[in-house]
Amino acid sequence: MSPPRGTGSLTQADGLRAGQAAAAYGTGAPGGARDIGVPTLLVASGRGGSGSTLLSALLAVSAAGEGHRVLLVDADDFVGPLALTLGVTPRASWTDLRAGRATPADVALPVSATLTLVAGGAPRLSDGTAAQPINAAERKACMRRVSMLAESMDLVVIDCGARLDSVLGALTPHAAERLIAVSAGSDPVALAATYALCKAVGQRHSALPVDILVNRHEGSEAARCYDAIDAGARQFLGLTLRLAGAIPADPTLDAALRAGMPFPDAAAGSPAAIAAHEVVMRVLAARTSSRSGT
Repeated sequence: MSPPRGTGSLTQADGLRAGQAAAAYGTGAPGGARDIGVPTLLVASGRGGSGSTLLSALLAVSAAGEGHRVLLVDADDFVGPLALTLGVTPRASWTDLRAGRATPADVALPVSATLTLVAGGAPRLSDGTAAQPINAAERKACMRRVSMLAESMDLVVIDCGARLDSVLGALTPHAAERLIAVSAGSDPVALAATYALCKAVGQRHSALPVDILVNRHEGSEAARCYDAIDAGARQFLGLTLRLAGAIPADPTLDAALRAGMPFPDAAAGSPAAIAAHEVVMRVLAARTSSRSGT
């Protein structure tokens, strides 16, 4: 399913996608293209329950299904829901990189021939008891070690959930890195939460491109979500946000997952997966264009 069209606001959004793609994803230096790094999507939301984990899985599985090498990182250091979503059992999480207890290779779990998961979850001591919570400096150091795995990848997707510290800890930064701010409602609280996320990240990393991905809405409703957030960002933050796309509500997918169907099978051909496929293909197409200098 295509991102919503047919309104003036989304005509503007389409123009941003088409006319500013090279600038948005990092263009080459004058006279030729330059390496801008591996495309990295930091998927985050302003409040819990917006669907960042499901969207991260959909984006990653979709790109991997096209033969692209994808690194999917669960930045949650409490639960680590991506492993449960994908139906795999990790040997270790990225939190085990703290103090050198594990290597990046130890936490890289192959899910398929083209998809590698770095699981989240709370760190554990050797006797199985919970370790002390990870602090900001340790989080940053661990994520830097995780980024070593990206060198052999075509795409990195990081599920940052609804926590600002997860976003800030996962930032590298490099020219092909983007924040995908998930908005899952047109009510004032949902819109304010997404706006607050954009503001908080923008104040710390003003050069980081920000995309809005509207979840569980399509058509004019998705357009209104994007317009409201973008208008606030323009007026009060001086930011121009890009519309990444819209993912429709998909009760069939939700029911299949609740019934225990493996994620790739449940997602295959679903409206949500089709929409996510279009989003991630645009990311990879923009990467190809910028590397070729077009």
